[in-house]
Amino acid sequence: MDFYLLALIVGGGLVLLSLLGGHDTDAGDLPTDPHAEAGDLASWFSMRALVSFAAFFGLAGVLGGWLGLSSTAQLLTALVTGLLAGAITAYTFRLARRHGNVSFEAATLVGRVGQVTVPLAPGRPGRVLLEVGAGTEQMTARSDIPLGAGQHVIVTAQDGGVLEVQPWDTLQP
Repeated sequence: MDFYLLALIVGGGLVLLSLLGGHDTDAGDLPTDPHAEAGDLASWFSMRALVSFAAFFGLAGVLGGWLGLSSTAQLLTALVTGLLAGAITAYTFRLARRHGNVSFEAATLVGRVGQVTVPLAPGRPGRVLLEVGAGTEQMTARSDIPLGAGQHVIVTAQDGGVLEVQPWDTLQP
């Protein structure tokens, strides 16, 4: 079997399953800080970007073969197309994540209880794990009160993809 066709079948199949199955969470993505600089190379290697690369790499390679391109031209076309598709996908979801519009409405998070996974303090954001739908989401959070890993918190607001949280135990009667 042709390598390009295999990449198209695997990558395209995963894209299709994701679209049909509604898998729009970040499960499987490498953890990224939504406020990381665009030059942070590791943040560009999400599962979405890699699947997009594979699908479009395969598609361009198969089309290049059908058009009779030389093997070098076929490879270069496939690489450029795959890299562009992966970069556009990564950039789009980074932008959406920065504005808090990736997989759920902001209003649905206010009032949810979560658990601190990366400690946070005034002026130093951390990470909070929340149950969202059938899965969990790790999101960047900030608080005016120092919070340690494992502490339960409640989401009081969301601003630009960053949650405002308070300790859950201080709000209980």
